[in-house]
Amino acid sequence: MRILFHLGYPGLLRMFGSTVRELSERGHEVVLAYDMAEKKRSAAAAEIEALPGVRVIGPVPWGLAGTSADVQRRTADYLRYLDRRLAGTPYRQRLESKTPKSALEFARRRGARYLARPYVRGLVWRDRFRPPDPENLAYVESVRPDAVVVAPLISRGEWGARQTETVKSAKHLAIPVAAAIASWDHLTTKGIVKLVPDRVIVWNRAQRREAVQLHRVPRRRIVVTGAQPFDQWFSKEPAASREEFLASVGLEAGRPYVLYVGSSPNITPAEREIAFVRRWLEALRAAGPPLSGLGCLVRPHPGNIDAWAAVDFANLGCAIAPRTRPGIPMDEADEALYFHSIHFADAVVGINTSAILETLIQRRPVLTIRAPEFAQEDTLHFRHLLPEAGGCLLLATTMDDHLVQLSDVLENGDRHRAEIERFLVDFLRPHGLDTPATPLVADAIEALESLPRRRPLSARLAFSGAAFARREQQA
Repeated sequence: MRILFHLGYPGLLRMFGSTVRELSERGHEVVLAYDMAEKKRSAAAAEIEALPGVRVIGPVPWGLAGTSADVQRRTADYLRYLDRRLAGTPYRQRLESKTPKSALEFARRRGARYLARPYVRGLVWRDRFRPPDPENLAYVESVRPDAVVVAPLISRGEWGARQTETVKSAKHLAIPVAAAIASWDHLTTKGIVKLVPDRVIVWNRAQRREAVQLHRVPRRRIVVTGAQPFDQWFSKEPAASREEFLASVGLEAGRPYVLYVGSSPNITPAEREIAFVRRWLEALRAAGPPLSGLGCLVRPHPGNIDAWAAVDFANLGCAIAPRTRPGIPMDEADEALYFHSIHFADAVVGINTSAILETLIQRRPVLTIRAPEFAQEDTLHFRHLLPEAGGCLLLATTMDDHLVQLSDVLENGDRHRAEIERFLVDFLRPHGLDTPATPLVADAIEALESLPRRRPLSARLAFSGAAFARREQQA
């Protein structure tokens, strides 16, 4: 097969690099197209691009910027957050700078939240019958793919609008098309699915439920594969001893340590997080044994790492690593540092959700503290981690409660193992802990070729309408 893989930027190969590699090894041709070809580019991304059968082509054209189609899609993305099911999440505010003025005015009207859902449905329905962008259509047709995959499809703003156009072009050309949801939070933190692809590839049953309820994707079009970005974490083994690793980051080898994983700038500004970590460290040192003698390692989020460069917590018995920003995807050395920091830790603290999942794969307990510095608890995806939703995150409402939980974890580290195992099956590997997700994603993409190749009614009507308009104009 020749597969056109439309990604927002090379950094998304962190999520789909294993899938591209699997398709390459199966003998398929993978054509990579980016919206922003230099964003978050790294040596690891270049390695994927150099695989046999993989080639990179020019960016996907977008000739509809500022048109009514663009305005309608951005409006739909913004107004979805008036839905009461998304109330309280911070993403509506983050979209305002990318949202048309007319949508902002509509949202301020009395009763807007009751009208938003049918209004969004009307915008989506209208979009389905609009002819495709000629530039995008010609681009997709020139590749002559047997199947098209877009990821993540529902990005906010221009990326999402552009990838929606690729779905439209594929449908008009009767080419099977799939959307691969890049991360577990995207269905609740990004835009809305406007044109439903032939298949939507998700990690787990919770995402399938979100796709059905929040995006109106028919259940029969959804494929649950597991979380392919984490496959490597299930098979990873340390490349150094615990003593060697701790010496490399400046911690004593003879005592346990806890890892703090930093958050992105979207969750909290670096200066607020640094102040919080200092307060947390001071509480540990004042708590008495065993917490007062606990080693501590802080791993700043790559997006905040520059702000952490001048921070020194050595007087509080805490090391900080890394000090320089890793590439995305990470190279071998950066990945080893990250893996070892989690693998050798006795516990991990933080609200970085990806790091929480990677920690649980290593069967390490994860703790977090409810604090005003962080907005993460307002997000729907964070709630999947809580015990009441089937998760196993240890959430404390106060610093004192957190210290009690941490002390208990250090003394009874295996107590939560069964809960962790159950969560891993439910959330990351629904087909079994020993079944990697990457081959299943590749299977779902290969299966596109066997789908019936017939233009949908909306595409046929749109083409008829476009032809009629051209004839009228010529007359």
